Amino acid sequence: MLHYIHIQGKEAPPFYFRDKTAQNFKSLIQSLSDGSSLVISSLYRTDVLYSSTNDLSGNILKLWSLQEDNFDPSRLTFVSGRDNALELFFTSLVSFSSASKWYEIYLEEFRHACSLDRNNPILKDLKLCEQYLQASHQTIPRPIAGNDTQDLLPRREVFDDLVKHINDFLN
Repeated sequence: MLHYIHIQGKEAPPFYFRDKTAQNFKSLIQSLSDGSSLVISSLYRTDVLYSSTNDLSGNILKLWSLQEDNFDPSRLTFVSGRDNALELFFTSLVSFSSASKWYEIYLEEFRHACSLDRNNPILKDLKLCEQYLQASHQTIPRPIAGNDTQDLLPRREVFDDLVKHINDFLN
């Protein structure tokens, strides 16, 4: 089962993995889980995805909190299940893309993660879905800049359109 922990926007900086420690954190997650993991972290968005039969969020939060004194897990969003994780990843990415400077920095980190772990199955799924969505971006309405996922989820037309595109691509 795919699990996803996410934060973006103005509340994200305390969760940012400084000094490229995201890969070390990813290794720790993989040692806990029975599958693959992916950590993409930029100053205003951090995504942690991992594959495991068990929800390891509590253990992951304990490890993550070691890097930051003011760690507040209530600011994070948690999702389990492949469909739910992919839907949240891309709906939040659409919202995040309206802040182009932050988005470009995040894409650099995404590309860096791609270069370090080309065989990661989670990364392959995300990369394929992202390429598909970028190719069809004319059909996806772009919301006004929002700094967190709660701003986007009530916009059913964006959510429904993304789900349709992702489901069409994956099936």
